[in-house]
Order: sequence, then C-alpha cells, then structure tokens
Amino acid sequence: MPDARLPNLYICRTPLQLLNCIEACEHFGLRGGDNVLVCAWRAERDRDLMRRLLDHYPHWREVHFFPLYPTRHQLPVMLRVFRRHRHFAHLFFGDTTHLINLFINKIGSFDSIHLVDDGTATLHRARQIAERTLHLQRKNFTARHPAASALLAALGLSATFHYRAGLFTIYDIPQPALRRRVVRNTLAFCKSRIGEKPRSAEIWFIGSNIRREVLIDAADYDDFLDQVQRRLDLSKVVYIPHRKEQDDYLATISRRYGMEIRRLPDILEIELVNAATIPAAFVSFGSSAVDTIDILVHPPITIFRIPESAIEPVRRESVRGMYHSAIEKGFEVVDLQPAGAAADAAG
Repeated sequence: MPDARLPNLYICRTPLQLLNCIEACEHFGLRGGDNVLVCAWRAERDRDLMRRLLDHYPHWREVHFFPLYPTRHQLPVMLRVFRRHRHFAHLFFGDTTHLINLFINKIGSFDSIHLVDDGTATLHRARQIAERTLHLQRKNFTARHPAASALLAALGLSATFHYRAGLFTIYDIPQPALRRRVVRNTLAFCKSRIGEKPRSAEIWFIGSNIRREVLIDAADYDDFLDQVQRRLDLSKVVYIPHRKEQDDYLATISRRYGMEIRRLPDILEIELVNAATIPAAFVSFGSSAVDTIDILVHPPITIFRIPESAIEPVRRESVRGMYHSAIEKGFEVVDLQPAGAAADAAG
C-alpha cells in the first residue's frame, strides 16, 4: 500500500492529461495530501488552458510549469522536484520525454504508478504495454531500430516504467493482461460540477487534428466535410476546433459552409461546467472529447467514420480502435466514402 505520509507526483503535458490528474487526485482520496504537480507545455495555448483549469482546482502544494523545448528547460524542474524527494507514494503521468523517463526510471521510487488518459491514443498505448512493445516505437507509432531501443532502455531513457503501471482510464481496455491493472475514471469530479442543465438547440461539431496528423492527404478533409454537409446542414452547426487546428484553415471552411467557428476559452469539459446550457447534440470525425462528453452529459453523438484507406498506415490501428469504441458505446456511426468517390458516383 502507498505510504500516505509520502508526497504524490503528477506529471502532465496537455490540458486533458491535467484534467485526468485532477480526477485521479479526487478518485484516490489525495486532496489535502502532499501533492506536487508538474505541467510541461509545448504551445503557449496549452499552458494557458492548463493555468485556467487550475483555477478550478488549487489543491496542490507545489506547481511547476515549464516549456518542453529546448530540452534544457526540463532539467531544472526535474532536479528541483527530485532533489527534495526521491520516494513518492503515487505517480500519475500522461505523456513523457526521454529526460523525464530517466528521472522516473533511475532516480525516483514510487509505491504506485498510474498512466492517465491522453485521449484515444490510450487505447493504442494499452496494447503496446500489454505486448511490451512501447519502447520499440516512437511516439508517431513508427518503429525504432532494435539497437537504439535497447540502448535507450538500458540508459533509462525509455518509458519502460509503463510496464509496471496501472491505467486510470475512461476506456474499456480489451487486453486481458491489463484488466487487473485498470482503475476506471468516471470523471466524477468534473461531472459533479456540471449537474443538470437545460439543453440548447445548438449542435456542436467537435474538431480534431485528424487533418494534419492522421490523413495521408490533408485535402481529403474538405471532401469529408462535403459528405457531412450532404447529411447535416453545416450552416446550422457550431464548429469547436481542436486546439491545434489552424485559424486560416478554419476561416476557409467557415466561409465555405457558413459554419460558426467558436474557439472555447477553456477545455471543452470545463466549458460544460461553466455553460448555462448543454448543446442538444454533438458530431465529430472522432475525438477523445466525445468520449468525455458522453460520460459527462450523455447527449446524442454522431461519428462520421473516415475510410481506412485515407488514413496513414501507422495510424490505422489506433483510429480503428477509436471507431470500435464509438460503436460499443452506442454512438451513431456514419461511414464516409473515400475522397472523390461520392462526387464520381453523382457525376
């Protein structure tokens, strides 16, 4: 059992990971304990969103913010945290870096370790953990040379501590080897702050970074939006962009479809906490946000499934898992045709 007299360490690098660290703090009854939070950020927007999220949850003894890159910014914070403590009761972490891995593998010791969700990528990472292949792949899912993998693991620079971690997750993890290590994240803290609210007439289209990170050809995104438009009048839809979607492209699709683009000041989950009303329905090409929305307010959700042939090969398994999860949850799933196919058929 973790020693309650020891501090607890939380490491995150995205607003969603931070939300799940907060949920973990609540779920494991650690509020009021000796909690140390490390928030790394790659983009200033992520930093600002995390700071706004912390306005809702100030229950930390220490909070450290630092930019991830250049890597030299990571070292002073890691030294500050681990110089004061080497032994922690709990570690909750999201995504990490080689340097952070070194401190976790070689310098710190932890009575309990849990991976928190980082969106639908958690489903792919769970499979890697179960098969012990996580250290053999880069974060973009491409294979690392076996010799490089072995060297990084020996030096403590790989995330090999995942193999002894539990998972604090909203997802049904299918791997039998991991089932005893899963603790279900019900988003109870966030859900309790939303309560019961009236529904508005709005339909929200939840954006994602699929266009830039998942599709083989980013131009296909326009074709898929055209297919959605044939089923749903986008001029009556509010598009909620992913934080990484580019403003110039969003302006283009707004003009094309007459669609309102609404960047939220907070992450979507906290926006639902602050809002006076809840949208009537949600649609998306796929996003971890729809999974949390389903848990928090359980609205009608429609997922437009992108054909696998349009997806980067190294991403297909991860995206396949996302859509399989959507079907299991009872979302309406609408299959899209390969880019150009619908127009060719009409012609």
